Formats: sequence, C-alpha cells, structure tokens
Amino acid sequence: LVNPDGTGTVKKHYCLGRISHELIHVMPDNRTALMGDDYTNGGLFMFVADKGKDLSAGTLYVAHYTESLTDISTAKMEWINLGHATSAEIETLANSTKPTDIMDVKATDPADASYKKVVSNGKTEWIKLNPGMEKAAAFLETHRYAALKGASLGFTKMEGTTVNAKDKIAYSALQNVQ
Repeated sequence: LVNPDGTGTVKKHYCLGRISHELIHVMPDNRTALMGDDYTNGGLFMFVADKGKDLSAGTLYVAHYTESLTDISTAKMEWINLGHATSAEIETLANSTKPTDIMDVKATDPADASYKKVVSNGKTEWIKLNPGMEKAAAFLETHRYAALKGASLGFTKMEGTTVNAKDKIAYSALQNVQ
C-alpha cells in the first residue's frame, strides 16, 4: 500500500500462488488480479479475491488454452480453478509442510500410471499428488499442480499484464511460447 505522501506498507499475500509473479494487474473490480509468470514453462494465472481491495483470501485460477497459439496472437481459453485459500492458511502450510509432503516428484519415468508426466522449469518430471494435499499443492507447488490439472504451461517469461477497462479486455505480453 502506497500512501499519497509516498510512505507505505508491505504485506505478503500467500494465497496468490507460488509462481514467478511479474507485473500483477488488479482489475477495475478491485478483486481480480491477472498475473504474469516470469518462468520457463509458466502460465497465465488469475486470483479472484473474496472482497474488493483485500487480497488476503480468494480463489486461484490458471489458464488452459483450447486453441493453438502458434499462428495467432489470440486464442480461446478457459480458467481452471486451482483452489480457494486465505493467506493465513497458506502461511501456516508454508511453515509446516515440506515439498515431499505435498507430492512425489521423479526425474525418470517410474513406469507407474499413478504419476503424470509434466514439463516443469524446462525439465520433464513425473509427479503424483499425495492424498489430501490439494490446497498445499495449489498454493505452494503451483506450477506442478497447475500441470496436473491440465493448464497451458508453454510460456516463457510473461513480461506483464494490463487491462483496457473501457473495452473489458485484458492483455498479457510474453517472450516465448513453446
């Protein structure tokens, strides 16, 4: 929060997901945050707060494109709901949960159908969610959980997001689609 006199306060919002946030843009409704992801094999993320001007609780989403982005700059997409949380819940999980508590990650094919093959941070991995760890996965292992849920994660270095409020169109700029 920045005050008119230039002073301000900083508050960490744990429930926006653990991604490489780049130029988050809060929409005119003061609830919806569109988030670029400055990451290899990143995605387009959106957070919808429960209350306006309060990012301490809400629902995290990731985009799944239903059309190819190879030859056009726009494509139809849908939002996948990753989960709802409060910052307090996720801070508690972050302080008490190890990554191995959330999911099992293998660097080579375990030849086990309960694992899903995904690409994360430029590497192929096989991952399996541990029982009851959906919320922890959504907010602490966000990229891998998004991959498990079917997100489009072929983006590298999403450089920013913005909105044309008059026309109700949001934009995201990125370096590379793979």
